[in-house]
Amino acid sequence: MIVVAGVTACTENLDNSAGCPLLCPDQGGGIETVTIDPIVLDTTVSALAGLGTERSLLVATRGDTLDARAIIRFDTIPARYRASTDTATTAITAVDSVLLQMRVDTSGGKIPGPITLDAYDVDSPAADSLTDALIALFTPDRLIASRTYAPAELKDTVFFALPGSAILQRRGSRLRLGLRARGQGSVQFRIVSTEGAAAPTLLSFRVTPDTAVRRISLLPFSSTPTDQPALAASLDDYTILARGTSRGPANALNVGGLPARRVYLRFEIPRFLVDSVDLIRASLLLTQRPNIGVDAADTVLIIPHVSLATRAVTDIAKASQITAIAVGDTLRIAPRDSGLKIVEVASVVGLWRGQDEVEVPRALVLLSTTEGQSPLEARFFSVEASPELRPRLRISYSTRKSRGLP
Repeated sequence: MIVVAGVTACTENLDNSAGCPLLCPDQGGGIETVTIDPIVLDTTVSALAGLGTERSLLVATRGDTLDARAIIRFDTIPARYRASTDTATTAITAVDSVLLQMRVDTSGGKIPGPITLDAYDVDSPAADSLTDALIALFTPDRLIASRTYAPAELKDTVFFALPGSAILQRRGSRLRLGLRARGQGSVQFRIVSTEGAAAPTLLSFRVTPDTAVRRISLLPFSSTPTDQPALAASLDDYTILARGTSRGPANALNVGGLPARRVYLRFEIPRFLVDSVDLIRASLLLTQRPNIGVDAADTVLIIPHVSLATRAVTDIAKASQITAIAVGDTLRIAPRDSGLKIVEVASVVGLWRGQDEVEVPRALVLLSTTEGQSPLEARFFSVEASPELRPRLRISYSTRKSRGLP
């Protein structure tokens, strides 16, 4: 059903995200605005982000709502070294000044006061996909080192000292660290990962008092799984969840959270609104549901992507991964908030004009800009809600097609 919301004349000052076509369509036509219910399918799906593909590693302890830890692998601990003037190598028999250098991102974090970072030995023969087996290794007998940081120290680059024995005991083998944070109250920050940093985490140490011999420096590296090198590269460093955030209602549209989720929306729009008019503005109207499990000051950014999946892709979760970013609006909201929220999607509707609707359904995907890196989840009412709460589309268009520049 189409509901005409208003009619007005076009002016150059019209506020719109797509821009008034060619400044203004032929002045003989007016501007009409319609609000429609075009969504035939909406659902929440898993983001399906692969383990280790996140651009930063979330380290968080938030009571009984979230427990996220970082895994960093160094699978090439050397057993010998070469002095700068020697051709022969020498066995490593002593190690000191071991430092783990990390880049920290505290934006959107929670640093209530001094926090303690604990490093555990999480090397295990268990399969890489068995995160529960890794979580079970965070035990007192496997603790390697701890350090407490003042809030002012958790900026840009931080250093974490490890004992020399952590290297000596693993010569010619591997060191796999599990990092966990604790403090008074909720703690949350991120470590920039190998996927997101030009200068990622670095492990360095000395093997001789001779200062002419340089420190040995190692980047994160995973040697397993041996038969899947691409997956092994992703597992250089990654986040594991001992406890994820609570999920939104099953009948809601939930964006973000951990494990991360996306929203898929499929549209059936009257053909003339896509193909036969000059589009002025297109707004997706969403009614937000409050998420009381987060702090009032928390905010999340949501961005629309246009779906490129053909009808041959029948799995909606997979279809929601085949997308392209649409130049347009980014919606910033507080997850605890409620009420009407508007996402400008004129660029998405414009892209639909170039798609064959028979082959590619008209759909968009809503996702968080910090997908897989933040526990924040925004929730909205779906098409199952009462009519006044359902997602809708408001379109402003010219009633007369522009003939272009004279």
